[in-house]
Amino acid sequence: MTSVPDIDDGAGTSARPAPGTDRAPGRDARPEAVPAPRGPDEGDRDRNRNSDRTTAPYPLPVRLAAALLGLAAVAAMCWSGLNHDVRYVLGGMRASGRGGIPASGTFVHRPLAYRWPLSWLDHLTAGPVAVREASIRLLVIVVAAAVVWWLRQGLARHLPRREANAVAGAVGLALLFAPAWDFLQPEWVAVLCAVGGLAAALAPRRTWVAVGLGGVLVALAVLVKYTTAPTALLPLGALLVLDRRRGWLTTAAAAVAAPAGFALAILVQPREWRWFNELSALNPNTPLQNGLHSADVHALVTTVGTEALMNPVVALLPAAVVLLARGSASRAARWAWPLLTAAGVAGVLAALVVQGQWFQYHLAALPVLAAALCGLAVARRPDLPLLAGALLLGVAVPLIAGQSWNWRHAHETAAYTLVSAVVVATLLTASLRGRVQTRVRLRAPLPRALLRYVPALALLLALAIPVWPTTPYSYDTRHSTFTSLERADTRHELTQWLTGVRHRIGADTPVTYLAFGDIGYLLGNPTHCRYPTPDFLQRTRYDRSITSQVSYRENLRCLSDPTSRYAVLDTSWFPLGKIAPATAAAVRARFDCERPLATLPAYHLVICPRRG
Repeated sequence: MTSVPDIDDGAGTSARPAPGTDRAPGRDARPEAVPAPRGPDEGDRDRNRNSDRTTAPYPLPVRLAAALLGLAAVAAMCWSGLNHDVRYVLGGMRASGRGGIPASGTFVHRPLAYRWPLSWLDHLTAGPVAVREASIRLLVIVVAAAVVWWLRQGLARHLPRREANAVAGAVGLALLFAPAWDFLQPEWVAVLCAVGGLAAALAPRRTWVAVGLGGVLVALAVLVKYTTAPTALLPLGALLVLDRRRGWLTTAAAAVAAPAGFALAILVQPREWRWFNELSALNPNTPLQNGLHSADVHALVTTVGTEALMNPVVALLPAAVVLLARGSASRAARWAWPLLTAAGVAGVLAALVVQGQWFQYHLAALPVLAAALCGLAVARRPDLPLLAGALLLGVAVPLIAGQSWNWRHAHETAAYTLVSAVVVATLLTASLRGRVQTRVRLRAPLPRALLRYVPALALLLALAIPVWPTTPYSYDTRHSTFTSLERADTRHELTQWLTGVRHRIGADTPVTYLAFGDIGYLLGNPTHCRYPTPDFLQRTRYDRSITSQVSYRENLRCLSDPTSRYAVLDTSWFPLGKIAPATAAAVRARFDCERPLATLPAYHLVICPRRG
């Protein structure tokens, strides 16, 4: 293994020589009795074993408590279900699939590399909506847990065992406790693929196996949405630090696998190329198209500020980087920590700016990156600033975010001031070198024993905020009124009403959906249109130039489907008075929305029978 010195050398508190040796801490500190390593990885394994000998196992009561907390968290996540965007994708593929169109030929605003895995997940479930969502959640949790375990195995070959456990554990919690809006979005799936790519590149003993698996998984992190390409750079950067040779080889493998995967997608579904080129038309007026303006800068600051408030590990990231830099043995490493971290954060923010929609889930990689570095910082330097900040925000933020929207809006300044104050305080305290002793030193046996669990508890509190039932999707920006409780209530109400509609019109009756995809997800009737959510028709309310797109004309022909007996219209999402006149005229000519079969005014839904 060829590594960048001091970045991964455990130069913090965990890099102590084994008992019986008086060598200085560092990569070469080994007991005299241990022979020199025979291979590139064996010295690291020796060091890891020596570090493990000084660490007592956690008592049985602690492990039982952790298991119970884990089961409770999994139950809560399975109960909370899926967000509306994931339902949009699943609902579209289900509706078109029942109409004879496979997932590969269905447009749901996502690439084939994302559609296929979700379609496979969906086919593994059955039963009512709540049961299927819980099953999908559970399956993904199992996959994520396996990936994190694999990551731990790979990191343990390059870092002291305690650091590998801390990083893998923090990454796993950040993935599993992801905000409801993030979970299973393409950005979140890209992070999971990136973590898997890093694990695959580190864990296998054979280099060619590691490079091949790692390259494919890193390529998938790009292919699930394309704008997720910066996320794929994060595992490659970490890999170059930990094992430079495997890092460059995996980068080369990913550079080949990504275009090959894209070409394969086009071969499977030729429309994929057209959809790739026309996607930008559905998101007009982005900074990529019109340049970066002051309003975009304000939106960027607001989005990042909201992410730091709702995910305290993001707020604590600067302090973690300072602690890691302070623990490095060389000047180069002290500069490398902030520079590499800044590059990773800049890549994530660049993807947010390019899309220009300012959705919180576009930052899904940021909490995971922050959690990994916070976990490593706590493992190396369990200093008071980081732990105190995590404990303070871990307790305060759920209390603040769980209030009503009106209360949060009225106390917006106070909430952001609290986060800013914690960031500044942790940064200043972490930056004090040799002036103030911030290391926690308690001599009493009981407090010292309890102190072992303070770092884990602090990080757990900070990471668990998104899965609280009362935590909204954002503090005061997009979907700031959506919580797990609200989404569960909405799912229940809509499912009851749409079940009644399905019984009236027949479960196998083809329909035309003029509504967002989660309506088709809950109704379940088939459609013969490969645009189950009519995005190209709906976006004409914002940009009439979309009518020149080939996919718009293909979507418009769906209105002429002779087998479709009803149109499911959401008058708020698909207002006939605001979309392109030709589209509105085609809807009115074929469906009688003036005398609907059923209406649900609270959700702006109208069931329009076909004329004639």
